[in-house]
Amino acid sequence: MNHTLTQLPVQNRQVSSRSLPKPEKHIVKKTTDRYKYLVGVLHLLLLNLSLLASLTMMNTPEMVFDPANRGNLWMLGGAVNAVWLMVVPSTKLYRSFDGIKLDLKIRDLFQATIIYFGVFSLLYQLEFISTIKAIFLVPACLIFLTLSTIAHYVIRYYNRNAAPALSYVVVGGGTNNLRYLNKVLTAVYGKNIHCVGRFAQDEIQGVPALGTYDEIENYLQRNSNISKLLYFYSDLSKSEVQRVIQLCRNQFIDFEIIPIGVDFFERGIQVEQLAHLPIFRRKTEPLCRMRNKILKRAFDIVFSSMVLLMFSIFVFPFVALAIWLESKGPIFFRQERTGYWNKPFQCLKFRTMHVNNDSDRQQATKGDNRITKVGAFLRKTNLDELPQFWNVLMGDMSVVGPRPHMLKHTEDYSKLIDKYMIRHEVKPGITGWAQVTGWRGPTEELYQMAKRVEQDVNYIENWSIWFDCKCIFLTVFNMVKGDANAF
Repeated sequence: MNHTLTQLPVQNRQVSSRSLPKPEKHIVKKTTDRYKYLVGVLHLLLLNLSLLASLTMMNTPEMVFDPANRGNLWMLGGAVNAVWLMVVPSTKLYRSFDGIKLDLKIRDLFQATIIYFGVFSLLYQLEFISTIKAIFLVPACLIFLTLSTIAHYVIRYYNRNAAPALSYVVVGGGTNNLRYLNKVLTAVYGKNIHCVGRFAQDEIQGVPALGTYDEIENYLQRNSNISKLLYFYSDLSKSEVQRVIQLCRNQFIDFEIIPIGVDFFERGIQVEQLAHLPIFRRKTEPLCRMRNKILKRAFDIVFSSMVLLMFSIFVFPFVALAIWLESKGPIFFRQERTGYWNKPFQCLKFRTMHVNNDSDRQQATKGDNRITKVGAFLRKTNLDELPQFWNVLMGDMSVVGPRPHMLKHTEDYSKLIDKYMIRHEVKPGITGWAQVTGWRGPTEELYQMAKRVEQDVNYIENWSIWFDCKCIFLTVFNMVKGDANAF
């Protein structure tokens, strides 16, 4: 089969690095430093302006610029600016990838800001300025974060689009490797990159061939304007590879090894260190991190407690009475369902059907004669799920997550859908992303369950507390609007 790499940033099969402007590679490092210093100075300027603006807003100008306070202000400002200059480098706020893309992180910026204002508060408590109200620090922090965030995105945009082109050559690698490489390079450096060509024993359509592995050394000696050499694999011996590394060093070319199999992981990889051995593994999902687990659990406890307190007095008694009056049987329906890490648990619901022997095997369908009149209303309004907030409090479920399935469904679908079991990496939820995006209800066709699983996996891989809030909002909205699949 003939493969093409239509997305690789190559312009012509005959392009040589000789045609590239010679100074570009050497400008890159200077560009990196210039951006770092400019952004650092900008942030320091914004910090001081924010403090001054807030001081003036929260106090009278006469008080702020009182000659009695002027000396203390200069002393306090000098101290906190010195602390900023010492602390910020340790936060890695100004990180860059070879000078092409300045990777300022809002999280790191927030951390550095808290340190700055924390030191300011500490020095303030030493009574440098006893006549000025300390509350001015709150708006000062908010003003700075707003201004610096705007500046952050403006600078990133300019830096991404104004940076010089990156020229690179590749050693080895197949079609999938190079596609994955191009995706990563574009994400990091932007679109202003250029693949000069590839060294290999074979050729790939759409990628300029620079020669075989034996021609690498000769090529590098003749062409010095390459920014990077990305090494996948080759037939070269260890000593020959070391000579290539030395040549790259002499020519100021970055030699980087791309591990085989990095494209195995769809969502990227994370690198861990085992002694001196780098280990590559699948990127960790957000809910694998302890702080996120604690945050989600705290949210679940608070939210479910509020719901139970609110509804247990005004709703539960009336629902229970209505169920008891219409049909004989228990008020609550308990069913074993698949939970966290594939462990079964007793899922609670208000009973919405006549007592029957098919509850653990057969899903409810539209017009199902097993559903009672009260049960139809409860299902339509999702009130039948309210007892599951007790499951949340007990730790078996979460407010938001993949809906728990019957054990029979888990057994059947896990054999038919590849990613089905991934949905059990987190606790099941009372509502979920699949439910609010239209994939709730019966799954008569395999594609329906496959789409539900796809949405569940999407939720797991992109979780945030705001994602949970969005799901809850859409659930309430659908309850008010009405959901055609709720029956």
